[in-house]
Amino acid sequence: MKKLALVAAMSGLVTMAFQHASADGILISSSDFNSYLKDAKAGDVFTVFPGNYFLTSTVQLKGNGTLRKPITLKPVKPGTVKIFVPKTVGFKVTGKNWIIEGFDIKGFCKTDSDCEHAFHIVGNADDIIIRNNTLTEFNAAIKANGDGKGASTQFPDRVRIENNTIYNSSPRNTNRSVTPIDVVGGKHWRVKNNFIADFAKTAGNKISYGAFLKGNSSSGLFDQNLIICEWRHTGGIRLGLSFGGGGTGQQYCERQNCAMEHSRGVIRSNIILNCPADVGVYLNKSANTKLINNTILNTAGVDVRFPTSSAGFAGNIIEGRIKDRDNGVHQDFGNLVAKDLSDLFPGAENFDLTANNIAALKYLPTKYVGLDYCTGKKQTRWHGAMQQPITCDIRQRLQTIIDKEKQSR
Repeated sequence: MKKLALVAAMSGLVTMAFQHASADGILISSSDFNSYLKDAKAGDVFTVFPGNYFLTSTVQLKGNGTLRKPITLKPVKPGTVKIFVPKTVGFKVTGKNWIIEGFDIKGFCKTDSDCEHAFHIVGNADDIIIRNNTLTEFNAAIKANGDGKGASTQFPDRVRIENNTIYNSSPRNTNRSVTPIDVVGGKHWRVKNNFIADFAKTAGNKISYGAFLKGNSSSGLFDQNLIICEWRHTGGIRLGLSFGGGGTGQQYCERQNCAMEHSRGVIRSNIILNCPADVGVYLNKSANTKLINNTILNTAGVDVRFPTSSAGFAGNIIEGRIKDRDNGVHQDFGNLVAKDLSDLFPGAENFDLTANNIAALKYLPTKYVGLDYCTGKKQTRWHGAMQQPITCDIRQRLQTIIDKEKQSR
């Protein structure tokens, strides 16, 4: 730690002369991010000089951008800035219209319970974009919730979480919530093209989720994400994606109404793998939900739970079952559901999703349209997240992550 801190300090000294401006905007060259960002205004672009940075306090993103002039925080060059967070929260976002992209952010705490969030998005922090970051060693790397009292509490809306890589090197020794994307309240969240893996906890109830939207949130979208509950370590009870999670205390729900945890949500074109102790998708008080063209393998399947949960399933591949629990209901529109699909996907254990019988994946088009996980183009002819023949290999994506780890050591 001392060696890395020295590198960070030297980086700051070398670049002291360049603190104020650059061709791309305002250049940050020391770990005291707050001294640069405290007066951020619409249209500002903050670029961070390459190097390692140890945060000495939570970075406060309070300024307000606009839709046309957001406030941007990014490295001078993507992949050259590593930020170590020895605090409960790395970045607290309370302002509107921020774009934060291109960082490698790592929790660096003495105990797992101390490293909670890389980003905490709070209150009226609408129209935030968090993209192209690598977030590791946090309990809930991205956390969002309301701010205020009673029915007047404000929640972040229209937040986009895109193209991030989020995982932990080992199960978290904590009884706190372990969910890489943990969102309570808010409307029109978009969680797209992220890699989320190896989230687990060894204390408390030992239950963890890859991502959930809950707390009377609405109109959320999980789209083209790769979720691997067990990638390089195992254990605990790990669930993939959820609307509703484990439920919310009434005081934390939007409008203090938890009759529905989520409504009008869409789970589309995701690949969810290796959640052997529980389901790949859990719908808890989730009304008017659509699950379209997902590939869910080596999990218990999908649960639709409680009377307020209703879902339409179209074109999915689900190894396991779809189960209506406690009076939840669903409709089936041409899904491929089987207890065991290992014969159809013989390489799935090694993350090769090539089917040995493409004809078995064809289905009739419906009014539900998915996307191809690889290209993002419309998907209407095939079961699952990938059109046939497959045009990308998730093994390459995993190897890229491993190679990046090796380079940063």
